[in-house]
Amino acid sequence: MHESFIETTSITSYWQFLRMINWYEPWLIALCGFHVICLLIIILTRGYLNIQIFIFLGLLSCIYCAEYINQLAAENWKLFAGDQYFDSRGMFISTVLSLPVIINCCIMVGIWLYESIVLLKLCIKRIKKNRIEQNNDTDKDNKKKKE
Repeated sequence: MHESFIETTSITSYWQFLRMINWYEPWLIALCGFHVICLLIIILTRGYLNIQIFIFLGLLSCIYCAEYINQLAAENWKLFAGDQYFDSRGMFISTVLSLPVIINCCIMVGIWLYESIVLLKLCIKRIKKNRIEQNNDTDKDNKKKKE
């Protein structure tokens, strides 16, 4: 057994699992960079719904393909990683790929909800303004009829 291998029974908590990962591997740094870039794109495109829907569906596709990515990475880990991180249950791929993507998707949904609330408030103000104008017009018409 390779000396850097760790028995899965020796990992008792999620935080211990996270500490066992070598976060300085270039491909993990690139993956973290990908998640940060996605977050920045999400923030910068918050006013463009069509672009955000495209990004949202793309991110959800990454989550859908995570099992296949995990299987492919488990077969070819020696090409890009120093250690075999890709377990059969998908704990590692869920941690480094799916979880940040889900967080980014939740941020997008939060942005959409906020924009919906702002739009709803504007619509309510417009409706109130129209009602006030209609009431004023009705009052003017009633005064003219009385004269």
